[in-house]
Amino acid sequence: MQIADLLKKVYNGEVVLPDFQRSFIWEPEDIRELIVSVLGGYFIGSMLILEDVSSESPFALRLIEGVKEVNQNATIKSLVKIILDGQQRTTALFYALYEPNIPLKNRKNPYRFYINIEKALKSEWDDAVIAVNLQDRKRLKEVENDENIIPCRFLREEYLGGLVSKFNKDPNLLNQVISLYNRFRNYQVHMVELARGTPPDVIVETFERINRTGEPLSTFELLTAKLYKHGIKLRDLLDDSRKKYRSLGYVHPEYILKIIALIRGKEPKRKELLNLSAENFEQDWWRACSALELAFNRTTDIKNGYGVLEFKKWMPYETMIIPLAALIDYLKTEKLETHENYHKIDRWYWTSVFATRYDQAADTTSYQDYKKVKEWIMSGQEPDFIGKFDVASVDLEVNKQSSAIYRGVVGLIVLRGALDFKTGQPPQYEKERVQDDHIFPKSIFKYDGIANRTLISTNIQKGNKRPSQYFMQILTEHGQSKTEEILESHLIPRAALNDLLKDNITTFIEKRKTAIMEEVKRRTS
Repeated sequence: MQIADLLKKVYNGEVVLPDFQRSFIWEPEDIRELIVSVLGGYFIGSMLILEDVSSESPFALRLIEGVKEVNQNATIKSLVKIILDGQQRTTALFYALYEPNIPLKNRKNPYRFYINIEKALKSEWDDAVIAVNLQDRKRLKEVENDENIIPCRFLREEYLGGLVSKFNKDPNLLNQVISLYNRFRNYQVHMVELARGTPPDVIVETFERINRTGEPLSTFELLTAKLYKHGIKLRDLLDDSRKKYRSLGYVHPEYILKIIALIRGKEPKRKELLNLSAENFEQDWWRACSALELAFNRTTDIKNGYGVLEFKKWMPYETMIIPLAALIDYLKTEKLETHENYHKIDRWYWTSVFATRYDQAADTTSYQDYKKVKEWIMSGQEPDFIGKFDVASVDLEVNKQSSAIYRGVVGLIVLRGALDFKTGQPPQYEKERVQDDHIFPKSIFKYDGIANRTLISTNIQKGNKRPSQYFMQILTEHGQSKTEEILESHLIPRAALNDLLKDNITTFIEKRKTAIMEEVKRRTS
C-alpha cells in the first residue's frame, strides 16, 4: 500500500487499531529517522493488518492517535483494516504530515517536521529532515522563513498547490520537488494482510513470524480487546489487582490467565487463553489472583514454605507458580485443606524441581500435573513421576545459578536457616547483601559445583581464605557448638567441620552431597 493511501485511510477512519495496542511512544528522533528512511527509499519493515467488518471484529477498535484532533468528524468505518503490527510507524507518519497538537513521549510540547529541499535533492537524507519543538520559537522562525525548507504537511495532496506556488519560479527545481513529493507519497509499505475471520491464535503466530525482532504481541493484550466488547475492562482489573496483591509485582499478568484456564479445566496454552469465555470471568480473575498470592507466599516463606529468598532470583521455575496456585485454589474451593493434602503438593513441588520437569513444555506439564495431583488428592493414586523419583539421579554437579537444581538446593539451605558464618544471623535480615559463594575458594581448589556453594552475607571478610583459616576464626569466635549449629543450617554436617579445618575438599564434598541428598529425600517422600 502506498503511504498516501495509508494516511488517507487513517484520516477517514478506514485504518484503525485494536484497543489492546499500546499508546504512541515514539520520540521526535524516531519519527525523524522514519521520514529519512522513506525519503531514502529504505525498507521500513512489514505491517500486519486484518481486514474486517468493524461491528464483527474480534477486538474493540479505536482511531489512530491524532486523528480526532485533526478530523473531528472521523468515525470508525464499517469496513476497516486493523493494524496489528505497524502502529508506531503509521502513527509517526500521520503525526508528521497531519500535525496534531499532542506532545510526544517525554516532551511537554508538540513537534513539527520539515524537509530541507536543497539537502534532499542531494540525497543527504539524514540532514534533510528536521524536527522542531513548537516551544522553540527561535528555531521555528528560522525554518519557517527558509525558502529551501518545507513543512512535512506539504507532502499531503491538498498542499500540492502551495508546493507548486512556492517553487514555480524555477521550473527545473519544481520538477525535482514534485518528483520528491511523489517519491514520498508513492512509497510502498509492505503489508501482510489477514483475511476476515482469521482465528486470534493464527494472528499471534503470524505476527511473531514476521516480527522476530519486535516486541511480541501479548496474549493478554489480545484478550483485553476481546473482553472489552463484553464490558470487561481487563486493564482496570489488572491495575486494581496490583494494588491488592504483592505477587503481581513479580509475575507476568498472563500467569493469571493461565491459572484461570487451569481452574476451568483448560490447558494453559495461547489458543485456550485467547478463547477464555467472558462468562464469570471477573469472578474467576479474582479467584486466580487470590490463589496466585497464596502460592507466592508459600514459595517465599523461608520457614515453612519453599525457601525462595527472592522470587526473581531464586525461584527454580517461575512457571511452577501457575499449577501451584491452581492446586491451592482446588484445596480451598473443595474444602480439602488438610495437612496430608498440602504435603502432597509439597512433594509435587520438590520432586518437580529436582527432576527438572519444567525445563521445557511448561504449559503442558502444568496441565498434566494439575490433573494428576488432583487425582492423587481425591483417590490416593500417586503420580508415577513422584513415586518413581530417584534421589540418586539428582545432579549435584550443577554450577549455574540459573539451574533449577541449584536454586532448589539454595531453597533447602534457606529453610534450614542459612545462618551467616560470621554474624550468625539468618539471611532475611540483609537480603541485599546475601550472595551465594564458594566454601572452598574456586581460585584455589578449582571446584564449582553446588555442593561447594552456600549463602553468606559477609563475603568481604571471607574473601579467598582457605577454609582452615576462615573457619578456625569462626570456631574461635563462636565456639564449637555454635559453629556446628551454623554449619548445619547450611546442610553441612557437623562431621564436616574437621574437613574444613584440614582443607580436605574431597571428603567435605562427599559429606555435603550426602546431607543434601538426605534433605531432598525427606522433602520428596
